Amino acid sequence: MLTTLMAAALVILSSPRHGAAANPSDGRNLAALAFEQAAPATVKLYGPRIGRDPGYASGVLVSADGRIVTTLSTMVTLRGVTAVLPDGREFDAELSRVDEARQLALLKIDGGALPFLAPVSSDSLQVADTVIALGNPFKIAEGPETASAHQGIVMLRTNLDAYRLAQEFDYHGPAIIIDAMTANPGAPGGPLLDVRGRFVGLVGKIIEASGTKTRLNYAVPGEELLAFIAGDAPTHSAADASTPTPTSADKPYLGITMTRLGFRHVAAFVERVAKQSPADQAGVRPDDLIIAVDGRRVGDAAEFESAAAGLAPGRTVQLTIRRGEEVINVDVLVGARP
Repeated sequence: MLTTLMAAALVILSSPRHGAAANPSDGRNLAALAFEQAAPATVKLYGPRIGRDPGYASGVLVSADGRIVTTLSTMVTLRGVTAVLPDGREFDAELSRVDEARQLALLKIDGGALPFLAPVSSDSLQVADTVIALGNPFKIAEGPETASAHQGIVMLRTNLDAYRLAQEFDYHGPAIIIDAMTANPGAPGGPLLDVRGRFVGLVGKIIEASGTKTRLNYAVPGEELLAFIAGDAPTHSAADASTPTPTSADKPYLGITMTRLGFRHVAAFVERVAKQSPADQAGVRPDDLIIAVDGRRVGDAAEFESAAAGLAPGRTVQLTIRRGEEVINVDVLVGARP
């Protein structure tokens, strides 16, 4: 298949720095061996398409009992996500944990004795070292097919200052900037390997550099993955999900009242929509579940209200809503509070 041919063509390239074959008897080089080791643990994720999320991504099995680390997206927080292994087996993937600051998610499938990769620290990586990124860009691989591979080098190690969908990106921690073209739909969540096949990073989401407004190809380092899997808190914090609440008399108004039910954390269900309000005119209905604001995931009613409080009157905001089994986008013109 096309994926396998692409992978084979990419991994046979020798690195200028690590060009010696690992096993001269069969002619395979270190990059080819790294691909063979990592491909069985690289999975394809499919789910509902939400807003600008494409509805598919990559992930890495990090334990034999089916734990999968991937990038955080609205898709992985919903039911109906399927993990497809390279041998074609399909599993329902359930969300175990998310980390907003690192923009990572941990999923779980019910499987035993599965192939997996254990992340390691990326401290040994240096600028110009060869790296290999695996993933499923543009959903090229479907059923019993392996991921595609891209070979490149480490260009820079830095802390991220970037934007995603015209908003400041939440992850401000350390990143490995690479020259392999991984900023494509479906590639985020795949493993970044060094030339010896060690799992040194996770391919990150599609973002743009703050200074140049160009897409960045990067990976979250292995040490951040290790800390996330262990449940350790990040040393850096997530960016504020909204702009500061307006202090003028013209505060934002959507006309939406959220369901509370007396709980501290409750999903962002709409309880009431004021008649002739901006939300009413846009078609928002009671019992709608708001799952994202302008493509940014909303975890509960409090997160929605915080995001809504930072909106500017006169701008149009896109709400991603789950209505029954359907996921839709609704554009609401933010009004000023009466």
